[in-house]
Amino acid sequence: MPLTPCPTPDALHAWVVSNTGLRVPREAVCPNHYAPFDYLRAAYFEPAQDQIVWAPRGGGKTSLAAVATLLDLLHKPGCSVRILGGSLEQSLKMWDCLLPHLQELAEHLLENKKSVARRLRLTSGSTAAVLTQSQKSVRGLRVQKIRCDEVELFDPAVWEAAQLVTRSRAGENGAAAITGTIEALSTLHRPFGLMQTIVEQAEAAGTKVVRWCLLDVLERCPPQRECATCPLWDECRGVAKTRCDGFFSIDDAIRMKSRVSDETWQAEMLCRRPSTRGCVFPMFDEATHVVETPTPPIDAQTDWWLAMDFGYSAPLVCLWIAARGGDVYVIDEHVRPQQTLAAHLAEIGKRPWPRAPRVACDPAGNGRNEQTAKSNVDLLREHGYAVRTRASHIVDGVELVRAALRAADGGVRLRVHPRCRRLIGAMQSYRYDRENSELPLKDGTHDHLIDALRYFFVNQQAYTLRRRAY
Repeated sequence: MPLTPCPTPDALHAWVVSNTGLRVPREAVCPNHYAPFDYLRAAYFEPAQDQIVWAPRGGGKTSLAAVATLLDLLHKPGCSVRILGGSLEQSLKMWDCLLPHLQELAEHLLENKKSVARRLRLTSGSTAAVLTQSQKSVRGLRVQKIRCDEVELFDPAVWEAAQLVTRSRAGENGAAAITGTIEALSTLHRPFGLMQTIVEQAEAAGTKVVRWCLLDVLERCPPQRECATCPLWDECRGVAKTRCDGFFSIDDAIRMKSRVSDETWQAEMLCRRPSTRGCVFPMFDEATHVVETPTPPIDAQTDWWLAMDFGYSAPLVCLWIAARGGDVYVIDEHVRPQQTLAAHLAEIGKRPWPRAPRVACDPAGNGRNEQTAKSNVDLLREHGYAVRTRASHIVDGVELVRAALRAADGGVRLRVHPRCRRLIGAMQSYRYDRENSELPLKDGTHDHLIDALRYFFVNQQAYTLRRRAY
């Protein structure tokens, strides 16, 4: 019966198939992935859990979230659910998946059958509604469940406000209590965008990230298909004939793959990495450029530098850089706003690295402070640093960084220690201002770290050439 709660996962799966017709895979195909049914099971059985769902385009996120909402409404009297999409259109997509099932299974429970365009209430006291992507729609809410679809498109302030809207509720008529939970469902295609931040925070807090890709929802491949000539062979390697049992058409997948770049395919369908479209440094790869141990090793022949980008309301950035024989290794970072340069230098002096004799920084650091009549460069020199402030165009410095990341001959000269998380994030997220622009975006977050790095390369190049001349 549609209104009878499901006591077991098997009963839940059978209910979904019988009442919605959806084919929900129960077993993951790829290593370290989850099956879509794992999301539904965790959302249904109380105490439910907050969930982060990272899944592909067309991978069933919205449909499954609609089914989870349907189950909450029918099987949990008094449960209030809100749907919040990255846009109103995205919210309505989930609503359009939910409403036909609800009208088919329990139309007699709807209190106002003619006014269910964005909000509904059942005679059991359960409610559901669509929210717009705004703080006004989120603040002041008190609901048990909020499902956030395509959080990659969210305003971060709206996501932050949504964290405080859920409230648990005691069960009615002997039913289990309803846990207040929030769910984030999205692709992850923007490097260091909101979804990546949410995933990293969830992993740090021990919250499960339910991740599946195209293969986890792909239909079973029939025996007559020839593997050797299949465009999906690189991803599949024959697994679709033995383990896949989903709903995504193989023919559709092949057509989609032929239409998009490999970058888009990897990011939005295989869920392997964010897209690098528009990135200034698309060649930056953590597996290659982020290493614990520098090559060659740090020794007495190592040339130490500090690279600085000055700031007060914006952060001051300082990078510790070890250079030797053309190789560059960024070993540490310091990123702090709202401190005087003197306070920064005191902090910098406490780090365990050898004192760098030279500082590379912005030529604007020569400007004098109105109160002290001293410039940042003056203060650095008073602390015993040789300061290099060679002027250059942004694109010239960027090109030097690119060449160090990956030279034309394939050589890699620039590597970064894993502790430099802010710099790593900047390398992945530093983007052009707009399509066809030659200049990167000054976003106030990533540009300061890249500025410090390019000051190093510009000034080290000039310093090296001058030494060779003598």
